Amino acid sequence: MINDAVLLESRSLRNDVADRTGALDKVKALSLLPDGMHVTTAMVAAYFEVTVKTFESVMEDHREELDSNGLQVLTGTRLALFKGACGIRENSSTTSPHCSAATAARTS
Repeated sequence: MINDAVLLESRSLRNDVADRTGALDKVKALSLLPDGMHVTTAMVAAYFEVTVKTFESVMEDHREELDSNGLQVLTGTRLALFKGACGIRENSSTTSPHCSAATAARTS
């Protein structure tokens, strides 16, 4: 069993276990956007049972790594286009120009 604290601090250890998403699915399923590939910050925070603010703090601490793994923060027009492509209703709360969503493609 990998120590959580060590996993949080070691990028190389995270890289070694990144492909092991099957174990996460056995605990509980990660909800995905309608395209079946992407998740929002809120969805990941809910999965790990932490607040969005807590998850955003972790994202900031590891931003370079997350960006290199495909993290994208969408706002404004890009967010609206993404939501349209995913079949997400335009009148949902994330269409405000002051609102943003971070998405990342799930690796299997």
